[in-house]
Amino acid sequence: MTEATVQRRLPRAEREQLILDIAEREFGDHGFAGASMERIASGSGITKALVYQYFGSKEGLYVACVERGRARLFDRLQEAAAAAPAERMLSAIVETYFDGLDALRNDFYVLYGDAPSRAVDEMRRRNAQVIAELLRAGAQLPDRDIELVAQLIVGAGEQVGRW
Repeated sequence: MTEATVQRRLPRAEREQLILDIAEREFGDHGFAGASMERIASGSGITKALVYQYFGSKEGLYVACVERGRARLFDRLQEAAAAAPAERMLSAIVETYFDGLDALRNDFYVLYGDAPSRAVDEMRRRNAQVIAELLRAGAQLPDRDIELVAQLIVGAGEQVGRW
């Protein structure tokens, strides 16, 4: 059996993860604009048409990569928030968020790349929403300050990511 035959038989979920692995490297190396769907397909052992069938567009694939990276970061945030006593929750969230950004230093595109502004704006909104929910669950902050603090964390993180 050839490698291509084996890859054709992968279950859909495994094939999607393989495509995302290759796409993350491609976006990391070339940015959104310079990434090639042909190279992603070739590296995944499939046709470009199949990549489009799975993700709809280059933007759809990029968003799926971003979501996967974002999910990893926010899983760590939720773990940190759950483990921290109320008086340390804010600092635990901030430390974990910035440690996560540092870990993604070479994959900056995952958080603040050159995707279409619509996708980036949605990501910012969702990041702040998740952080606010974590803070509401136990941080010792007045309710009126939670949204502000969540936006501050996301904004500072974006600036650090760009730097």
